[in-house]
Amino acid sequence: PVAAALVAAVYGGTIVWLLLSDSRFAGEPVVHVALAPEAPVISSLEDTTGDEEAPATGPGIAVPETPAVELPGADTLSAEAMSAEERALLEAARNLDKGVDEDIAAEVRIVGAESVSGDGTASTGGETGGAIILPPVPDPALVETTAEGPLPKIGRDGRRPSDVYARPVPPGTQADRRIALVVSGMGISESATAHAIEMLPPEVTLSFAPYGSNLQGWIDRARDAGHEVLLELPMEPFGYPQNDPGPHTLLTSAGAAENISRLEWLMSRFTGYAGVMNYQGARFTTSPTSLKPVLEVIEARGLLYVDNGSSARSMAPSLAREVSLPAVQANRIVDPVQNPEVIATSLDILKERARESGMALGVASGFPVTVDALAQWAVSLEKQGYVLVPATALTRD
Repeated sequence: PVAAALVAAVYGGTIVWLLLSDSRFAGEPVVHVALAPEAPVISSLEDTTGDEEAPATGPGIAVPETPAVELPGADTLSAEAMSAEERALLEAARNLDKGVDEDIAAEVRIVGAESVSGDGTASTGGETGGAIILPPVPDPALVETTAEGPLPKIGRDGRRPSDVYARPVPPGTQADRRIALVVSGMGISESATAHAIEMLPPEVTLSFAPYGSNLQGWIDRARDAGHEVLLELPMEPFGYPQNDPGPHTLLTSAGAAENISRLEWLMSRFTGYAGVMNYQGARFTTSPTSLKPVLEVIEARGLLYVDNGSSARSMAPSLAREVSLPAVQANRIVDPVQNPEVIATSLDILKERARESGMALGVASGFPVTVDALAQWAVSLEKQGYVLVPATALTRD
């Protein structure tokens, strides 16, 4: 009886305690359980590794459309469609405008430039590949000093940067079957830039992006090797801003004053260029109200304009004529894909064009495979009855 009474008392007390307590857990500590937050996905240059490098964009390097080849252009490429190297170069360009150390651009490497030392410096060759020696730049009489930096201008004596900084064509050079090549995206990758300067004939024009580090040093090195240079202007593509060419892109949504301010920033990155070439810009070059004021400034500063041929609808050639701006449009993108057979076919088409019309212009990227193919192709060009000339020569023709 006593045991039964004790058991009844215990159970009864427990029931009363549970009914009167504030918590249904009877005062026991509550353990809160939750899933750990998902680790953030990092999208930056740190995601890329040396094994993934392969431009373009290069450099930003463009892979544009041409009327002759139905291939997707750089202006229509989504971020998912870009290679790891292209994303890295674009990220480097964007970071420069955000105050990130400019050395980040120099850290991007393109695999394949075996002739370049590990620190990105070119081996010294001595010979320029031709008798023509280009003068040092800038010419003080052709420079306007501004808060942004040096800008090109027409000299008081009428001399224009497009003439003074161009590589001259030797007297007596044949007037027909002329072929010019522009290799774009220079200045972002040190190894690719050095490889192009070393390997290409001096008649090949080199086009530099405005985002690399030590750009003036590269310009001087290129000119020492005999190459004339161009400045690449990032222009609004379709799909902007998801497809963003980089800081200070010229935009259809900006007014003329804003675009000219952006243009002057771009033009002040280095000196010694004979002209400019668009980078992307399929949308911008089809807007006359946006493009024409830019072309007027380019002409007023004594430069020339090269349309890279990425958009068949570009109005740059016709608008350039309206403002008396020396201009030429590329006939062919040499390497729409990185394939030696495609590159060889493109070069054959350029020869056919030069044979039929007297001259042809091709634009290529700075990939080592392209540079090596161009260098090898140029060796036998003269024996076939063609002559390699700088791009500026075609604007004079």
